[in-house]
Amino acid sequence: MNEISMVKSVTCTFIGLGNMGRELCARIGSAGFPTLAYDVNPEAAKYAEDQFENVTQSDLLKALKNSSVVFSCLPNSNLVREIVDKMLYQEGILDNVQYWVDTTSGHPGESQRIAADLKSQGVVFFDCAVSGGPAGAAAGTLTAMVGGDPDSFTEVENIISSFAKNIVHLGPSGAGHAVKAVNNTLLAANICSVSEGLIALKKYGISLDVALKAINTSSGRSWVTQQRIPEHVLTRGFDYGFSLGLLCKDVDTCMGMLQESSLPAPSLRSTRELIQVAKNILGDESDHLEIAKIIEDWSGETIE
Repeated sequence: MNEISMVKSVTCTFIGLGNMGRELCARIGSAGFPTLAYDVNPEAAKYAEDQFENVTQSDLLKALKNSSVVFSCLPNSNLVREIVDKMLYQEGILDNVQYWVDTTSGHPGESQRIAADLKSQGVVFFDCAVSGGPAGAAAGTLTAMVGGDPDSFTEVENIISSFAKNIVHLGPSGAGHAVKAVNNTLLAANICSVSEGLIALKKYGISLDVALKAINTSSGRSWVTQQRIPEHVLTRGFDYGFSLGLLCKDVDTCMGMLQESSLPAPSLRSTRELIQVAKNILGDESDHLEIAKIIEDWSGETIE
């Protein structure tokens, strides 16, 4: 069995301590892996050091020089690319790094290019998109969608298992981010269609709580009907913790995939138009579930 699988003295770097990143970092540290935490906001890294087991604040260069496994969780692949580019041209920075695991909801094409560049420096790159939100990260129950070298995957799988219950290796570099982009586009489509359907039921005089009891034991059920609508929309909280801007970014990635393959996909393209309208009205930082508010406004009825 390899060293990383057996010995938790392997040191990790974690880059990006936003809503999702800080929970992933906490899980890695609590699993016994010493973790050097870096964020462009030093207060976020200091919080991680103060609150999480086995986590120490560090500047980026020092962290990379002293780590064999790097995790990144950033808003997009361009930011990952910027960091990688800076490191590639500084002698000795990546000498000890063996693996780079990118949990960003990234772009599959950019992930392939990053993987090729890191490979030239002896670093194996995995795109490891995750699904389940900050609460799932904190509970260690995420789904991890992984692309990258299958022969090397076992070297990092047990670290990923600190925050992911369901780990699926999907294929070569870019596969994880491709599946995540489609997954989140299906999520967006589901939010739109469920919101419209529930409003129709309410207009018909049916209690939405009762309707969801039937739907959630029937063929129309989904994670949106089972968890996101009941816990975050019916309550009027709209507080899941995943921004509308990031959802739109993932949907745009999916649109690029459709364009590359010359696929019409009219329902997915219609979904993109709907959520783009919502983003223009609500702004990037709104919770993604606030899409329902736009549908409410158009319908003259609330989902509660």
